[in-house]
Amino acid sequence: MTQFLFLSLLLIQTSALASENDAVRISEDIIAEHTTFFDIRDNRIVGADSLLAALEQAHFVTLGELHNRVRLGELTESLLHILEPHGFSNFAIETGPYSARKLQQLIRSGKQEVSSFYSQYSSRLFDLIPIPFFKGDSDVQFLSAADSLGYELWGMDQEFYFSYTYLIDELARLAGESLTVEQQKLQRKLIRRLYWLDRRNQLAETINSNFQRSCRFKQDENLEAYLLSFENSDHPDILQILDAFNSTLEIYCLAEQGKASEPIRINYFKENFDRNFDAALAENNEPKVFLKMGTFHMGRQRSPINLYGIGNHVHQLAESKGQSSVHIYYLNRFFEGKDMKGRRGWEGSERFISVGDRQKWALIDLRPLREQLSSGTLSGSDFEVRTIWNYDFIIVAPEDDWVKRHW
Repeated sequence: MTQFLFLSLLLIQTSALASENDAVRISEDIIAEHTTFFDIRDNRIVGADSLLAALEQAHFVTLGELHNRVRLGELTESLLHILEPHGFSNFAIETGPYSARKLQQLIRSGKQEVSSFYSQYSSRLFDLIPIPFFKGDSDVQFLSAADSLGYELWGMDQEFYFSYTYLIDELARLAGESLTVEQQKLQRKLIRRLYWLDRRNQLAETINSNFQRSCRFKQDENLEAYLLSFENSDHPDILQILDAFNSTLEIYCLAEQGKASEPIRINYFKENFDRNFDAALAENNEPKVFLKMGTFHMGRQRSPINLYGIGNHVHQLAESKGQSSVHIYYLNRFFEGKDMKGRRGWEGSERFISVGDRQKWALIDLRPLREQLSSGTLSGSDFEVRTIWNYDFIIVAPEDDWVKRHW
């Protein structure tokens, strides 16, 4: 009996090894076979029929981004225009819940209001900004498009590392005439405290020292007193900021201490999404959502850090409703005038970006490749296999660059 089991296991292992050896390895030629090229004209995607057909059937679309790229803003704006006629009216972004509402309020007053806000709360010297991923001209452009098309912004993330100053001022502004003299004193003390915390934190970064800025601020007695002084408010925005402060400081402090903050952050993504989705569901039997966040978060399966992120959460929701989710991965080949192919840090995606063109958008349809992986006829590196399982399409942008500040 023991000999029989041994022989059975040996046959299974031999069969699996033979299957793996028979599988074709992912190559640049294979990627090219599944690539088409398209243009974006007047916010219309022209020549990407497979993508457009998938978007038309989707209830959830995720865009896994490389942050702060000019072309990313152009693509995002076109997707907003394409999705809106198909019933999409919710746009989930990688900001805090209150910051999403703040951006929506600002853009409704005009692009200049957004720039004035950033000018007030940013520092060119230390590269501090109050809300991430909206500092470029192309970012403000798609933000304006989202508002004009009637999208509701949903903030998925904790508030930003450098948002504390503006949030403290927001609490005072929202309190209005009810703001007490003591609250004003605490506000001024906290703003001064943050100024020096930021400078010391920047100095610590230059010498690779862990200053633990958020942990220090979390323990500040004046901050505790200031936040407690607003707890009896019935203003929903004030209550949202108080909740955001507690969650944000906890997540960043854990990270500064070298503890596992990412699972807590991902759970916060899901809580924010579910709250917004439930509210949208009460008004619409089939709310459709476009999500734009970093590539780690948007895949349908496990992320590169082996966690199930918001992309998986959305995918599972779609499946439970008999609906579809489309997952898009954004990449660059030609960036800052350089070809990223063959460069350090781009090894994993080298075969994917090989189809990149300086003038045209490249679209790789990963779905047929996923079927081949599933059947065992295709193999690749860990990065390639994970990407194909996580995403339906890769979009490789034309010549790209960092965004330029809009203020």
